[in-house]
Formats: sequence, C-alpha cells, structure tokens
Amino acid sequence: MGNAALVQDGSAAKYKESKMALYKDVKTKLKEVQERLEKEQPGLGPEEFDVICSEELANELGVSEDLVKAIAYSATPKKQSRPAEFPKEGEEVPVEGEDKEVSAIATVPPAPLEPAPTLVDISSPGPVRSKTPEPEPDAELCAKLIKASSETRFHHFIVGMDGSAASMVAFKTALALRKAKGKFYALHVEDKGKNEYLPSNMKWGGIKDAIEPSLTGSIPPTLYSMECIQKSPSDTTKSTFVSHINGIDTPMYVCLGWVGRKGPKEDPTVLGSVSDVAMRSCSHPVIICKNAPEAGAHSFVVCVDSASGRGMIAFENIMSMVKQIDTVTVAYCYTDEVALQEVKESYEKNFFENGYSSNIKFHGILHTAGTPIYQSIADYINESGFTFTVVAPDPDLVRKEISVSEHLVKDCKNSNFIFIKVPKKLLQG
Repeated sequence: MGNAALVQDGSAAKYKESKMALYKDVKTKLKEVQERLEKEQPGLGPEEFDVICSEELANELGVSEDLVKAIAYSATPKKQSRPAEFPKEGEEVPVEGEDKEVSAIATVPPAPLEPAPTLVDISSPGPVRSKTPEPEPDAELCAKLIKASSETRFHHFIVGMDGSAASMVAFKTALALRKAKGKFYALHVEDKGKNEYLPSNMKWGGIKDAIEPSLTGSIPPTLYSMECIQKSPSDTTKSTFVSHINGIDTPMYVCLGWVGRKGPKEDPTVLGSVSDVAMRSCSHPVIICKNAPEAGAHSFVVCVDSASGRGMIAFENIMSMVKQIDTVTVAYCYTDEVALQEVKESYEKNFFENGYSSNIKFHGILHTAGTPIYQSIADYINESGFTFTVVAPDPDLVRKEISVSEHLVKDCKNSNFIFIKVPKKLLQG
C-alpha cells in the first residue's frame, strides 16, 4: 500500500503509521526536489520555486497540492515534554497553528460498520487524485485535418501558453512558421486552485502582457486571439488542454514547449507532461518546440519508411508549409540497397512532377547493425542540425511501448518535431 493511501480498517496503529510515513515522504522528497531545482533553475523566484516543488510532490505521491503545502511549509510547534499517549479510537489529536491544514490526517477514525473502500481521502481540502484517462486522437478528424491542411498555403497555429520559458519558445516558433493569412491562437489553461501561488508571469494576465505586443506588432487583429479556459476540479491540465483542442475541427498546428513550468528534467529525454500527452492524443498535427527558429531559411527533414504511405502524405502536407528559401530532405533508413533505390525513385519522381527546386532532396540513412533504427535516424538528425523533423505516426495504433517517433523526439537534442498523425483511412484511398 502506498503511503499516500490509507486503509480504513479500524486499526488506529496502522492509520498512525501511514500518517507518519506520509509526513516523512513529503519532507524527504521535498529536500530532493529543492536540491534538484536549485541546480537546474537557479533563477527561480521563491513563489515560483514553492509552486513547482508542491506540484511535483503532489503528482508523485498522488495527493492534493494543498496537503503537500500544509505538510512541507508548516512548522509544527513543539509541546511540553510528556509521556507519549496513543490516541483512543475516534479521538481527535489537538492541532495548533498552521497545522490545522492537515487536521484531516490527525484524527483516528472509528472502526467502520461495513467494508470501506481501500483508498480514502486524507487531505483537507481536496480529494486523493485519481488517474485521468488520456484523451485519444480521432482518426476521422485526423484524416479531415490532413486533407484540409494540404490544400492551403496559409496554416493556422494554436500555442499552449503557461508562462514558462519553453512556452515562449513555442510562441516564437509558431510566429516564425506562420504566413501572411494564417491565424494565430494563444491558449492558456487556468487552474484556480493554483493561481494564488503562481508568480504573476505565469498567471493569465502576465502571459497576455508578455505576448500581446508581439502579436499586435506583426499580425492583423482579425487573425489572432488569446483565450483562457478553466480546468475543472476533476480533470488535469493536460487532459483539459487536449480535449479542448480535439473539439476544434479547423485545421491548425498545435505548438507546445518540450518542457513545462518545472523546466528541463535531469533526464533530457523526458518531456513535459502536456507535450507527452499531446503528441500521442491530439488529432491535430503537433509541433514539439525545443529551439525557436532564427529569421531566414529553415531546414526540414521528413522521416519516411516506404515509397508511399504515411511518409509521403506527411511530405506532401509539409510542402504546403515550407517557404521558397527553406530546404527539405526526405530521409529513409535502410539496410537493403534495392529497397533504398525504390523509395528514392518514388520521391525523386514526386520532386520532378511537382517542379520542386534543388532545395528538395532525398537522403538514405544506413541502419547500423546492432543498434535500434531510431538511434541511426537520431544520429543523422543531430549531426545535420535540422530546424524541424517531421514524423507521421499512426493514430489508430494503441502502443504498449514507446514508438520510433517518440524515441526520436526524446533523443534528438535541438530539432523541433512536427507530428502529423496519418490514419489508415488515408492509406486506403
């Protein structure tokens, strides 16, 4: 049984033991999180520092952030020394000062008259968190969005904004990709339960103040909007964001920073939770942004796995986004020279028939024996320094393990990743 979940079985000793274990877990893990954040993000203000610590601990222990704050940031007054007494069943333990926030775990519950559920609420206020099912991409909507997107030269972008430096990278990336008639949306999910603890730059007012000058200075007012939506108490920020996006049937690219408010993890291959869910669950194409592109020409690489299929659809789709000064490379990882030649001829025929310039080329990546295929591709991307990497995962596929596309976005150091989800329906004509 986890320390964050108590068994309501009438055993006062067991209840007390679990309570103390929870206190110990919070205090111990708080120190670990604080030490890591001090190394990774030394410039954090005290308010922002406390918010991030509480959020991480709440997620890890499966309890509310209010409970974590009550335990982590309160000081229990020392009482006069007296012999330790075990509380009687049903008796409240006196709670003083700031520790009133956690009085819900200082009461020994009476023995239940009938069987009770294993997990019980131990926080005041707020329930024990339950895992919210991740939204799923809609294959029909994926197909519709891809068709509509390939027929326009002026793509729309929606950017997830949370006030973090990473979300500003996503904001700048979307501005760099947008063309003259493309629409631009900034979307923020507000959690009222956290708002009072957040620094001003991470609240909606501060976010608007930070991005509005860039929008008013470069985009006509009819082509951009800024919106704040509320997270429901029973939902998570990531599921609220993805569900909202999946409810939009206008084709657009969803741009997200590769990490969230907590900043980079010790393990650079770990993404922020919203980015992680969105690249699997959004029906719209998703751009995971690691580095804001500089002005001028950008380089794209489209990863393909056959002479037609998903890679070809993603290539044709992305060609409606690139500018004349950009370069595009179609990359195929091979072990068989015959297969390589077949794929190369198919794409070079497409280049010729569409009148593409010398800025568009094909490249074969030799798959090194004994290494995963994604590693050979990631090595090529890292060495070449592409601005954007385009992949075409299957939204119909329920994966038990991490996919090649997901390996790439986590293993490639600097490239921004564009996920274009191509359902089987499009492959069947």
